[in-house]
Amino acid sequence: METLMILTYATFCWIIFKVFKIPVNKWSLTTAVLGGIIMLSVILMGMAYYHPGSRSARSYFLTTPIVSNVRGKVVEVVAQPNKLVHKGDVLIKIDETPFKAALADLEAQLEFARKRLQDTKELRRVAGGSKFDIHEYEKQVGSLTARVEKAQFDLDSCTIKAATDGYVTQVRVRPGQMAVPFPSFPVLTFVNLDSIAFIAGFSQEPLTNIKKGNLAEVIFPAIPGRSFQAHVVRVLPTMAEGEIAPDRKMFSFNTQLPAGQVPVQIKIDDNISTYDLPLGTDAVVATYDMSSPFWSHVAIIRKILLRMQSWQYFLRFH
Repeated sequence: METLMILTYATFCWIIFKVFKIPVNKWSLTTAVLGGIIMLSVILMGMAYYHPGSRSARSYFLTTPIVSNVRGKVVEVVAQPNKLVHKGDVLIKIDETPFKAALADLEAQLEFARKRLQDTKELRRVAGGSKFDIHEYEKQVGSLTARVEKAQFDLDSCTIKAATDGYVTQVRVRPGQMAVPFPSFPVLTFVNLDSIAFIAGFSQEPLTNIKKGNLAEVIFPAIPGRSFQAHVVRVLPTMAEGEIAPDRKMFSFNTQLPAGQVPVQIKIDDNISTYDLPLGTDAVVATYDMSSPFWSHVAIIRKILLRMQSWQYFLRFH
C-alpha cells in the first residue's frame, strides 16, 4: 500500500510539473519530496492511531478435561469425536455392577437399622428401654443414609454426561480400559460452545480510539481474497502483564515486563460457518473510529491495506 501511495503521489507531482510547467531544480524537487514524505507520514500515523490494526487475532475457546469420578471399566464410548452434543447427552458408560452391589448392600443395612430404631423406640415407650440404644441406632441410620447417598452418587457417576452444549475433540479411552478419578488422566477433552470468543491484541497507543460498537473488519489467511465485517464487543479490562500471582517473593519493579497488547473482543457479523474454519484459526483485524470528522476519511486507506494483505495470502508456494 505504501508503494501504491508513493507511485500515486509521484504521478500527481509529474502531472503538476507538466501542466503548470514548473521548472525542475533542486528547490522544486526538494519541496515535492519533503511534501510527499510529510503528507504520507501524517496519513499513515493518523491511520495507525484512529484505525488501528492487529496481526494477533484468533478465536479462543475453553476446554473441559472430563475426569471420571469413580474407578471402573469403560463398557461403552457413546460420544463421537467432533460431533455436536447437547447438555445431558451421554458421553461414556462405566461398568455399574460393583456400584449397584454396594448400593444394594447399604440400602439393606439402612432398612435394618431403621427397623431396629423403630423397635427400640417402641420398647422404651412400653417397658422403659435404654435411651442410649435409641441414640446409637439414630447415629447408625444417619451414617448409613449418608453412605447410601454416596453410593448412589458413585452409581450415577458411571454414566458421564455433557455438562453443556459442545463436542468432544479427543477421546482417550476405549471399551475395556479403566477410567480412574485422577485429574492427570482425563478420559476425553470437551469443547464448550458457550466459551468461544474472537479476540485481537492491539498495541496500547491507539487504545482510546477502540470503543465498544466500533466497526471492524477481519481477514483470514485460510480465506484469501475475502474480508468480513465485524464490530468491537468490548475491550477486556485486564491484561496478563499486570497479574500478580501468589508467591513467596515480594513484587519487584526490577522485573522487566513487556508492554503487552490490549485484548479486544470482536464479533464477526458476516456468516463464516460455511468455511468450516477450525477454532483457533489465525486472523488479522482492523477497527475503525468514525467519530472524528477528518480522520474518518482515512479509514479507506486501512481498508485498502487490509484487502491487499488478504490477496497476498494467495502467494503460497509450499
